[in-house]
Amino acid sequence: MVDINLLIVDDDIGDRKLMRRHLSSLYPNARILEAENGDAALEHKDEDIEVIFLDYLLPGVSGIDLLSSFFRQWPRSVIFIMTGQGDEEIAKSAILSGAADYIAKSAIHPGALHRMIGNGLQVARMRWRIEEHQKELQQFSDVLVHDLRAPIRAIKFLSDQILEDFEAGDLNEVKREFDLMKRSVTKMSDLIERLASHINPHSEGAPEIVPADSLVESACMAVAQDIANSDAQISVELDDLQVFCFPPDVSQLLQNLIGNSIKYRNADQPDIRISAKPISSGVQFSIADNGIGVPDEYQARIFEPFKRLQRSSDLPGSGLGLATCAKIAKRHNGEIWCDTEVTEGTTIHFTLELRHSLDTLAVRAS
Repeated sequence: MVDINLLIVDDDIGDRKLMRRHLSSLYPNARILEAENGDAALEHKDEDIEVIFLDYLLPGVSGIDLLSSFFRQWPRSVIFIMTGQGDEEIAKSAILSGAADYIAKSAIHPGALHRMIGNGLQVARMRWRIEEHQKELQQFSDVLVHDLRAPIRAIKFLSDQILEDFEAGDLNEVKREFDLMKRSVTKMSDLIERLASHINPHSEGAPEIVPADSLVESACMAVAQDIANSDAQISVELDDLQVFCFPPDVSQLLQNLIGNSIKYRNADQPDIRISAKPISSGVQFSIADNGIGVPDEYQARIFEPFKRLQRSSDLPGSGLGLATCAKIAKRHNGEIWCDTEVTEGTTIHFTLELRHSLDTLAVRAS
């Protein structure tokens, strides 16, 4: 298993060999790539590079000049500048240009590299989380302006109408308008609850080992009325699997997916199939249905907040359910995706890989 992908960019083959030796001793399972210049480095564009050690002085260009193109190619990478001699001005320029740190080659040793990589990755991950939160806040503000505007306008209009009809003595019309107002209030309340759930979908406490069927049972109980009203058929194939997870979170994830299968059904009786299987690093769940399906152009975007299919715009919902599922899967070091090979209905897969992550941390700490 590859722990981390590293790239060394240096025109000096001896320095590259030295760096490779140090990094291999620190990260035996790492994938270490080498390049003698910027163009050679960018040939690895399809690799998910996490850490880059970049020589300051390369033939015809400085490492600092390459930072922008490297960040465009690997926006989540951590880049360290190396130089033959220490120079405070170079260090300052490197940091201001986005490098995580700067080190003179004479100061390179395993201990220094370990500290740099550890600190750099920690800061970078914190920055990524902040950027994600900023993006979500912008999305929240957009949806609050857009989705709350209509029910607020409706309430204002209906309140004026209720007053007029009450004064005119038309109590039947007043009752009808009160019912419409209640629907608008309910719509606002549901949206706010969805926002709150998406902002913090995680339960408290520690992860635990639970039977997969208990997670599915809990999810089905939560949507029992929807299942009954739609006459949905639920089939389960779980092979007595045990799952290491935060149970309330995973039940919520399954509940959202089952609810979507019912909501986005076609004229046929809903047929929902839930299965799970062990994978090398945890468990993979699959939820398949015979509903309206997801067009190819939407399959990668449906897990983003507030993304809804145009043809489902007349159905209730905020576009947050699948985004919340993605956050829960991510908390379990897993992924969630729409099966692109399915031509009828929709199949969603998600993985829970929390056990593997904790075991790895325990091994490293020992």
